[in-house]
Parts: sequence; structure tokens; C-alpha cells
Amino acid sequence: MKRITFKIKNTIHVFRYGKTTNSKISDPKTAIMQSFTFSVDQLSYVTDNYLLNRSNSMHDFFALDGANCLDCPFSFNTSGKVGLCYTHKFSQYRGFISMLKSIAREFGSVNHIKEYNEEHKKEIIKLSLNKYVRFGSYGEPSLHPIDLVESVAMVAKNWTGYTHQFRKRKEFAPFFMASVHNDQQAKTARDLYNYRSFISYNGELITKAVQCPASKEAGFKSVCSLCSLCSGNNGKGAKDVKINIH
Repeated sequence: MKRITFKIKNTIHVFRYGKTTNSKISDPKTAIMQSFTFSVDQLSYVTDNYLLNRSNSMHDFFALDGANCLDCPFSFNTSGKVGLCYTHKFSQYRGFISMLKSIAREFGSVNHIKEYNEEHKKEIIKLSLNKYVRFGSYGEPSLHPIDLVESVAMVAKNWTGYTHQFRKRKEFAPFFMASVHNDQQAKTARDLYNYRSFISYNGELITKAVQCPASKEAGFKSVCSLCSLCSGNNGKGAKDVKINIH
């Protein structure tokens, strides 16, 4: 496993090359690149607890997601609840805590993490060459520098990415899907912001969209790393993609 960590303002960005235990994303035997965005507050919280030998609280950790999740409707920052986001599972939370503890050991302090620079970019591009890249395994991926996302997408075998910031970050439409939850949002994303949409929904849906091949409804007939339909306008596919909320 290789990891590149950098800082941008009040967010910590992590690009990690290694295997995943989530069989819906990729073959567990194949290494992939994943990106994560944490708030400086989240890293400081975990670092302080690590140094003082205190336990972490799932509630307190996700309550610090304002800088890295922004106004996502499933974030604690917006909803005031833990558990709405698919990343708010205990197994994933444990993985985040483990990663941040490792970063705390590596850097010792948030202040020792370097701001994003060309060396970070070169190393990430090198590790992403001909690999599947999953942007935004946690946090808002449109917080990554656009030049980095564009360069990684150019060399990657394929990629996926989703953003709730499609109204504010139109420049990511070539690379990410708009995360939406009904027909009107999908129409707005398409007509006003030129985004394809990934529609997670309950109930009726009029919009013509491809059923996510990695979903239960599709019989789990593929995985994200092989399908890669959720790769914006520059990647695979031309239609929106849909999945039922369970």
C-alpha cells in the first residue's frame, strides 16, 4: 500500500494505492487508487486522541465533516445525523480512523503536512497509470485540484467519481457524476450544468437511466472498477445511472 497525503486550506487529501476489501468496488486481489478528503478538524481529533490514548467517537468524528463534505444532504454537517451517508458504516469508520492514526504517526502534526504541490501530483499520476481510480471514497472529490483530477483521468485505465457540488463546480462535469436523488435534480444537472447524473432514489423515477450493474437490482453483475459508467462526460457511457436506496 502506498499513500500520498497533502493539505489544501482546512482539508486533508489522501490518495491511497492498494487493495480494497469492498468486493462491489473491485476484485480484492487487484490494487486500485482511491481518494479521500478529511477535514483538518477530523485529523486533529484523531491525532489528539491517539497521543492521549483516548478512544474515538463515531458521532464526534463525523460531526467534524463540515470542511470536507460541505453541504452534502447526507453529511452530519447538513443533516445533524450520523448514518445517512453510505460511508457512515462502522467498518468504514474504523478504516478512516486507522488511516488517520497512520497519518498522525507519519507526520506527528497537521502542521507538518505539506500543501499540495507538483511533487504530489507527479507521484499520484505515476501510481494511477493504467489503474482504476475511485475519486471520493470519502469526502467531496471536487475539493481536489481540477488539474490533478484531469491529469489522473488522462492516465488511468478508468475511473469513477460523484459530487453533490455540481451546481458550484461545473468544471468537474467531464470527470464526475452529479449525485442526485430525483428526476428534477437530474434534469437540472443535465440542462443547466451539463452533468450526467448518478440517481439514488426511492419510489418512482421517470428519467431514462441505466441500472447500476453493481447494484442488487442488477444482480451484482459487475463491479465499479470494470463497469466505470460513473465517469462523467469524458468516460464511459452517455446516459444517467440509477440505483435504489436500500
